[in-house]
Amino acid sequence: MSYTAMVDDSWWLGAGIYGNSSTARNLSAMKPANREELKTFVEEAHSHALVTSKNRVPKEFMDLNSSWVRGDVYIFAQDFNGSSLCLPYMPKEVGTYRLDIQNDQGIYINREMRAIAINGSGFYEYRWRNPISNLNESKVSYVSKVDDTWWLGAGIYET
Repeated sequence: MSYTAMVDDSWWLGAGIYGNSSTARNLSAMKPANREELKTFVEEAHSHALVTSKNRVPKEFMDLNSSWVRGDVYIFAQDFNGSSLCLPYMPKEVGTYRLDIQNDQGIYINREMRAIAINGSGFYEYRWRNPISNLNESKVSYVSKVDDTWWLGAGIYET
């Protein structure tokens, strides 16, 4: 991987790293750190879902060793009826009804995210308990409609 920039007509400045194929995999598996990276991560998952068997996709997203799980940032998915299709760190919740989940402010966050996904894609800001700090913190998720039956998303804590 490299980066170059022209300084003037007579010279260029560049930097790069050498690596093998695992280096590329590690770079692609970096945890999204901001909204733009989060959106890109979800869009990559959305693109993958469109070209992969619908039965296989949630299993791939559930794999804790896959590129779809990056520390505390991971792909989650639900059908539009409210059933969880993918929650990598809570596998027992897959198949359960999730539209009645509320945050500490009494907001039905999955209903809100589903409403965004019904219309396509977008960001949703809310408060949620961070499992690392054990505090309710500001979080933003990006969600995207896959087809008329289900949607997916991911979120990051904003500090």
